[in-house]
Amino acid sequence: MEDLKIIKEIKKGNIEVYSQIVVKYKKVVFNHSYSFLRSREDAEDAAQETFVNAYKNIKKFRGDSKFSTWLYRITVNVCKNKLKQIQRLRAPLVEEIYHGAEDDEDAGSMINKIKDNEDKNPEVILLNTELKDIIKKSVNELPTEQKTAIILRDVDGLDYNEMAKVLNLSVSAVKSKLFRAREQLRTKLKKYKIF
Repeated sequence: MEDLKIIKEIKKGNIEVYSQIVVKYKKVVFNHSYSFLRSREDAEDAAQETFVNAYKNIKKFRGDSKFSTWLYRITVNVCKNKLKQIQRLRAPLVEEIYHGAEDDEDAGSMINKIKDNEDKNPEVILLNTELKDIIKKSVNELPTEQKTAIILRDVDGLDYNEMAKVLNLSVSAVKSKLFRAREQLRTKLKKYKIF
């Protein structure tokens, strides 16, 4: 069943079909949550909370965007809230560095180049691991909004229009936010003579 048909059924009171939504999107929601939270347990909690929130608010879905985009927005909001909770309770988390878009000259594409050029030499592997750790730490230090922009673009591969829908911003605002995030990341990485 297509998403819109399932949603119509749910709105009519046929709640059993919601399990089809969960089955279809559980991996995507979990993976996105994990890219934010870096803990399997926290990602599982966030995914569950996402599906509960989506179910509670399904009547508000108007169909202006794809259902997956609407669900993605809920996931982002749940992860942001969970990340705030985690940061209050634990030491700062380290984000897994992303596989950057090929058209963007940023830390993500740099990691891809490192990965592509990695050989079996233990010294090279150690240096590359250290470099990745530095970049992960620098991404983690970004403000949540900037980190979100980088994750959406460079981890999840969303285009600017999709990002705008998820973040509820204009495309130009998304580009500006992403630009500022990358500039701040470059500034942080300059002390390591990476850029």
